[in-house]
Amino acid sequence: MMTQQFLYNLTQDAQRMQTAQVQMSTGKVLNQPSDNPLAVSQDMAINATLSQINSYQASTTAGLTWLQNSSSAVQSMVTQLQGIQGLVIQGLNGTANSPSGNAALSQTAKQLAQSVNQALDSQQGNRYLFGGTATATPPSSYAGYAGTPASTPAGASQSIAYTVATGVQINVNTTASAMFLSTAAGASSNLQGTLQSIVTDLASGNHAALSQDLTNLNANLNQVVNINADLGTHVQRMTAAQNLMKQYAQRMTTQKGVIVDANMAQVITQFNTDQTVFQAALKMGAGILLPSLVSYLPNG
Repeated sequence: MMTQQFLYNLTQDAQRMQTAQVQMSTGKVLNQPSDNPLAVSQDMAINATLSQINSYQASTTAGLTWLQNSSSAVQSMVTQLQGIQGLVIQGLNGTANSPSGNAALSQTAKQLAQSVNQALDSQQGNRYLFGGTATATPPSSYAGYAGTPASTPAGASQSIAYTVATGVQINVNTTASAMFLSTAAGASSNLQGTLQSIVTDLASGNHAALSQDLTNLNANLNQVVNINADLGTHVQRMTAAQNLMKQYAQRMTTQKGVIVDANMAQVITQFNTDQTVFQAALKMGAGILLPSLVSYLPNG
């Protein structure tokens, strides 16, 4: 009975030392499911949550890039449209412009309108930012200056939404259709038709038509500015969602560390204690049990 009890205690102490050695080498308290089944289950649940968070973070990063690129392109359009606005005012104020002067104003306005087209065809990767879900078709071909509205592709006015959290989606795009084919309040023509009229009316020096063009341009320009402001709101929402996911990931990572990571100071102290107990047990056993038994056991 003494021999069996001695061997049992010795085996238990040796197993504790082995467990401590594994923890010291891996830095973790969970090295196999049998170590702590409940903690292993909690760790697996946290890993699943972190994987989901990583997916949401990737989504917010992509959405934020799309929104920021869109906002930059729209701001460029606003700058070009303000330049055209100045040309219209110049055309209205020049009551005695020569035909060559009118032609120069018209040509400059046409070049600015074409610059607006270039911004309208901005891309992220191989997808057009302002094409709605029809991301393979250049928006200027149907909505820009000298475009052909009759060929507007399916999905050109549809929104693109990114999922940034469970049950939470944020629209990341605005469309060329909303900016150029939608007539703003207070205007009699949409932005596409207004730009075409401005180029024509500047060339002819038609002051009456230019006056209406200016009214239409002001209204449509305000609409584009408001769309850009809306994009800014979505950028703020996406940034807030991104920060929230980062904080959530940090909390989950900290919680995972509490469950999985070993307290190295505690593990080393426990190992040293178990080692001392093991050696003391061998010496005690050598004095109590038959030498023939103890002589075959390691003594440290």
